[in-house]
Amino acid sequence: MESSVQRRRERTRGTGHRWAAGAGQLTESGGDVVSDSLLGRLRQRQQSWILFSFLRRPHSVRDAVNRGLIVAAVAAAIVAPIFIGGRGGDAAEGAGEAFATQLAELEDLREQRDSEGDSDELDARIQQLEDATDLGYLERDGDASDKGALAPDFRLLDLEGEPHRLSEIDGPIVLNFWASWCEPCIEEMPEFELVSQEASGRVTFIGINDGESLETAREFAYEVTGVSYLVLLDPTKSMTDGPYPLVGRPTTFFIGADGIIKELRVGIVNLETLRELVGALIGEELGAVEEAMPAEYGDAVRRIVNSAKANFATAEAEIQRWRNDPAVFDDPGWQRNMLAQVMIWADLNEQFAELSPPAQWEDLHGKVGDALAQIANAAGPLVRGAVENGNESELEIAVSLFETFRATFDSAAENLSGVIDTQ
Repeated sequence: MESSVQRRRERTRGTGHRWAAGAGQLTESGGDVVSDSLLGRLRQRQQSWILFSFLRRPHSVRDAVNRGLIVAAVAAAIVAPIFIGGRGGDAAEGAGEAFATQLAELEDLREQRDSEGDSDELDARIQQLEDATDLGYLERDGDASDKGALAPDFRLLDLEGEPHRLSEIDGPIVLNFWASWCEPCIEEMPEFELVSQEASGRVTFIGINDGESLETAREFAYEVTGVSYLVLLDPTKSMTDGPYPLVGRPTTFFIGADGIIKELRVGIVNLETLRELVGALIGEELGAVEEAMPAEYGDAVRRIVNSAKANFATAEAEIQRWRNDPAVFDDPGWQRNMLAQVMIWADLNEQFAELSPPAQWEDLHGKVGDALAQIANAAGPLVRGAVENGNESELEIAVSLFETFRATFDSAAENLSGVIDTQ
């Protein structure tokens, strides 16, 4: 009789993970309160995009650079053309670092089993990795996309290629299905961003992009709507063609901490209703300001942000000089200017790190601080090393990091400044 191990091997051998064609998604083959001014700024960003979309350039590969560690950032820049474009290739090249490591180990162990034969330890590890890298719908007893039912479980990749499983997220969840062509979806996303920040740390907001590529999802999530909550990719529509059949878009599921769907809404959810439904999940009222922002904090943030923007503009002007005329790389005056900018980055980072934000704005404050720290502690040392060592190739990498982190800083600073301006 065929063993369960043999049956499992036949199901998995030769299938592996591959890119869904044209999708950029791996599949198995076979702070309490944020001012409404932020909402206005996000809507203004939408309107600007609609009016001037014909002027936009294609999404930069630099946006794929991982904003954490320097090594991870450089690695991501190498594999980004595969991941962003959704073109075919080795799955491990497009996934996030940890997920790619699991995929590579799984492939190696399958080859080892084929050459050496079965062993309990090997089979157990392979099964563990297969479970951990299985993307899409993960069936469990009693699940259904109906009010009062257990929300269907799944694992999908985020915009950075890292996997997330619904059942492993603690606390209440707001699950929203959207697409770039759906005007009501795009219209409501800034309001979802606003409420996600009002309920930060107590409710997890998830937007599932339905049936589109990573490039499209990134553009509309990051640039058009400006959301910062978790966005997952489902380019093969495995959710809406499976456990979450929709009658319209957007559709939003309000899931309790017990995994049960408490409410669902088809169509746009206005701000008042959204606050009411999210508040019901956590048993509190959203939208009321609990604490005024201290004037000294707001003044300090404005000063540092304005100084940073002015400095970054100066640095970019020097970078452009070098790109227009590579000979300036050896100019002592140009070198002094670049090293001076790096010193200012470090000083601004230290100043911002000394600020103590009010509790309800810690999340917004932290995003600005993280971006500034990445510029000072990741891009800065690389720029200094490249200039001091006369290495233009290293400078190009450093500049790519700086430009990526600077874009992140600008977005985070705009959100925090929008709150400060209303106080």
